[in-house]
Amino acid sequence: MNIYVYNCPNTFNYGSMMMGENFVSYFNKITGEKNNYFVETDDEVNITRLREATEINEIYPVLQNSLFKEGTSKKDYICGYLRMKNIISDFIKKIDLVVVLGGDDFTEDYGWKRPIVNGIRFNILKREGLKVVMLGQTMGPYESFRKPVMKYLLSKIDKIYPRDPITYKYLDELGLKNIAITDDLALLTLSKQEEKKRTKEFITYCPSELIYRFSKEGKRPEWIDFNLFMIDKIMEKYPDKKVVILAHVIKPETVDDRIIANELFALVKNKYKNRIIIESGEMFPYQVRNYIQQSLITISSRMHPVVSSIQCETPAIALSYSSKYWGIIGERYGLGDYIIDVRHLTYDEMKSKFVELLNVIDSQYDKIQKKMSEKNKLANETIMKTLKEISGTNF
Repeated sequence: MNIYVYNCPNTFNYGSMMMGENFVSYFNKITGEKNNYFVETDDEVNITRLREATEINEIYPVLQNSLFKEGTSKKDYICGYLRMKNIISDFIKKIDLVVVLGGDDFTEDYGWKRPIVNGIRFNILKREGLKVVMLGQTMGPYESFRKPVMKYLLSKIDKIYPRDPITYKYLDELGLKNIAITDDLALLTLSKQEEKKRTKEFITYCPSELIYRFSKEGKRPEWIDFNLFMIDKIMEKYPDKKVVILAHVIKPETVDDRIIANELFALVKNKYKNRIIIESGEMFPYQVRNYIQQSLITISSRMHPVVSSIQCETPAIALSYSSKYWGIIGERYGLGDYIIDVRHLTYDEMKSKFVELLNVIDSQYDKIQKKMSEKNKLANETIMKTLKEISGTNF
């Protein structure tokens, strides 16, 4: 089968890479075939990384929007949708299935235009006879005129698999019939993930160069101060642990977590000396999980380190800036009590809640791990069922 993959162009966002590599690895296992995967990217290094992580060679780079003619603009998509212009490329003839990997780019958290344009694109592909599946999505809510528009566009997709109950309920109430709930692909074991001894010697700390832009109160200097507060409290509470400051997204440059990771390390390295470690180089997601498995807890301002922490059954505190945290971590895993939403709390409120959560995790540690273990089994079963359904493409 020739499969065109959207939404894995950047393997230096380790969350995106985990979803991409797990889809490729497990879909081959489910089908028992060596499928060909055409992955959109602007840099072939991303394909090299996917091949290395999965040990599957049938992964090929294609430029973004390769199913459409070169130079197609947003206006052209509308013209193409109205049959006023032919914008389809010849490459479409090679493809059997289009898979749109998960993310939250079909919410309105980052604006409303992109979901509509993408919805139009996928509808055009459907009309050309391609099977289109949206796998592991966080979607909606849509406001104003976008609600009926998105309902119509999404209803034409072969199948939509929301990755959380909030999204599923919203799409169901919207009236969509082509939906079935699944789980985030990153909740599966990675191909090269090792089983590490649970030493609990580390605390994995993943800061974000993005999140302060969504915070209720304060600009970047205040966000730096808040991170320093959290590191100090961790060091005070766990004097026998080492903190690993780990950058989980290192491209593109505008949201490169190495910027804040290196800055925080520079500010605390003399104070804590051999108790503080920096990991800001290029990594594979399984290497990140090697740290998480050996950690007492994970503190993260990115969602997917928390997803990895759930998979590794390591309790975590999530600093949230979007609805996807509440759907996956909160509703699907029942761990909403361990989310600090920066959009709604002042820095003083976040400080108080962070200290409180450290104490709660200490007292509820085994209970949290048990909940993660039970939910992981469910996630594995659900994702395997989903992939089997997609492999049949009989929707």
